[in-house]
Amino acid sequence: MLHKKVKKKVFLTDAQKYELCLYANNNKRTRAQYADWVEQKWGVRVDETTITRILQNKDKRLSTEVIHPEQKRHRPVTFPELELALKEFVLCYQHRAILSDAILIEKAKLLASGLGIPENVLQFSSGWLQ
Repeated sequence: MLHKKVKKKVFLTDAQKYELCLYANNNKRTRAQYADWVEQKWGVRVDETTITRILQNKDKRLSTEVIHPEQKRHRPVTFPELELALKEFVLCYQHRAILSDAILIEKAKLLASGLGIPENVLQFSSGWLQ
């Protein structure tokens, strides 16, 4: 029986993508050479298509501040009205109290309930909160 080797998908952080774009801006190389540079620098092997995808947005990446340097993926917001309500809560109370993840998640559950969002639709985890 033959076993096909499955490649594990590798995601670079926003900070790493920024640094790659900076490097590419100053060093014209092939996609394979960029992949080698990434492997040498961070010890992970990325596919050449990943390099292409990152560098397609090079100008945008270089002109945008890296807000969450460790973030790897950007998922769309499922319930923008919930995000907006939670943001308003944070803006209102951030200077009055310490808002832990646990407090924010509990408030999000209350807000979701008030907005008619079913409980089983969202996972109120730290990852979701980020």
